[in-house]
Amino acid sequence: MKVRNIIVILVCPENPDNIGAVARAIKNMGFESLRLVTPPARWRFKGRKMAMSAGDILEKARVFRSLKDASADVSVLIGTTRRYGKERGAFLAFDRAIGKIRRESLKGSVGIVFGCESKGLSNEHIRLCDYRMTIPTGCAYPSLNLAQAVMVILFSVFGKRNLSNRESRAEEKPLKKKEVESALMCFAGALRSLGYREGGANLLPRILQTTRDLIKRSGLWEREAQMIKGLSRRITEKVDEFKRD
Repeated sequence: MKVRNIIVILVCPENPDNIGAVARAIKNMGFESLRLVTPPARWRFKGRKMAMSAGDILEKARVFRSLKDASADVSVLIGTTRRYGKERGAFLAFDRAIGKIRRESLKGSVGIVFGCESKGLSNEHIRLCDYRMTIPTGCAYPSLNLAQAVMVILFSVFGKRNLSNRESRAEEKPLKKKEVESALMCFAGALRSLGYREGGANLLPRILQTTRDLIKRSGLWEREAQMIKGLSRRITEKVDEFKRD
């Protein structure tokens, strides 16, 4: 996914507060591009209250006279709506649409289009879109606030990026037992420097066994082992300095 290629397009937004909240959602999720088609008067000034620290998104947002103009340089256009009908065409399932946004952004720009608060996207706007999607909601009240809808979709796109990061982490292999023991011995040395001893009422064996049990449950990664070793060495050095003084 290329973040800079994903563009939020608001068509005829009615409330400057919602525009500000959309700007905030865009920045919260790590995106940066906002376009507006015929926004209300003084929207940039009035939207600042809800934008909070996303004022820069408002400042660089681009304004157009029509959705056709706003999407002229966009490779793929995905319209969001809760209304179905013969004239509105086929819809992508939500997860499939999120995957489409991510994949297409690698090739070129992707516009995600949201309609006005009171009516959503018209049939004319929908026909300009290459794909259509809707956000799954409860049947009793399926209509989402504009900023909420933007947040849900951008969070879903962003979340899949984080999932990929977690999957990459899962490919790491935990350390072998001898490497774990090496980290534990450094830790034991630090504990001894602090006065912990084996035998009697001293806690050293119990602390080490508890630490081993924790590692057995979750494993130990190389960077975690290095942190344990580094911290243990630092503790020992500080105790030795204290004793010399």
